[in-house]
Amino acid sequence: MNWLVLCSHVEDAKPVVDFLEVKKSKPVVTELTSEFSVKKLKALACGASHCVALVTAADAVLPQMLYTAGYFSGKELPVFVVVTDKPDPKLKEYTQLYNSFSHFKTISELIGNLEKDYHLFLEEEERQRAHKILFDDGIPFTPDCFSTYIAKDKEDICQLFIDAGMDINCRDSAGTPMLSIAARSGRENMCQWLVDNGAAIDAVSQDRGYSAVMDAVWKGSTPIVEKLIALGANLNFVGNDGQTALIIATGSTHTKICRLLVENGADPTVTDHMGMSALKYAELFKKTELVELYKEYVK
Repeated sequence: MNWLVLCSHVEDAKPVVDFLEVKKSKPVVTELTSEFSVKKLKALACGASHCVALVTAADAVLPQMLYTAGYFSGKELPVFVVVTDKPDPKLKEYTQLYNSFSHFKTISELIGNLEKDYHLFLEEEERQRAHKILFDDGIPFTPDCFSTYIAKDKEDICQLFIDAGMDINCRDSAGTPMLSIAARSGRENMCQWLVDNGAAIDAVSQDRGYSAVMDAVWKGSTPIVEKLIALGANLNFVGNDGQTALIIATGSTHTKICRLLVENGADPTVTDHMGMSALKYAELFKKTELVELYKEYVK
């Protein structure tokens, strides 16, 4: 962060400067006078991300301060103001100026607010940094692009998306949650990373109507199924087609996955839209090993 501190009297700036230096910032302090040119102030403002103004009511309406108001308002950059004497309510420009800024009665009140919100400034700085890296690398900041890098197992780039403010529970243009993208792509580490960063474990895709663990079963990916079980996936969720993960696994005769599922709580008697359960499908298609397995877990 680059802080510009404008003041009518340089001694007023010391508490603010001390606070910012503790935060590892190096503010530029400028005493605001009628002789201080707008051109010089423009050069200082262009390099600033935040501004503190500690000014008298008279200095608040100097052309230099009005320029600062317009510049920072136009850039939507934060300005924090303390008027160090009693303002003149007749000064129309003063009223317009401070309506768009954060106004504090005392310097102590200002520093208290900065202390409270400083972590937000750091988070915003990190968002801007991550955005810039993505932009400079020609990577669009979109959910579809995010999903592409999840499928590629590029955790470093995916972290930039999160740092830049991407919602971990966003979906691609087909309505697929990022965890389902990772599961379908066989990205075990990415599944862990997504859940660690707050991804909903049982989010349902709009295309197949499956949760991530159901997608992993559909793909026959035993490591991903194991990972999602360990992360707490609901193994008895019924998809839009009426199937459970265990019914899907039974139909594909993924015996190891079937065992994983029932041993971790999948119910072999949950039925689909046709009234058929994993156990009934195993019996129908004479899958003896699965029938015997499932009967061990029938309550």
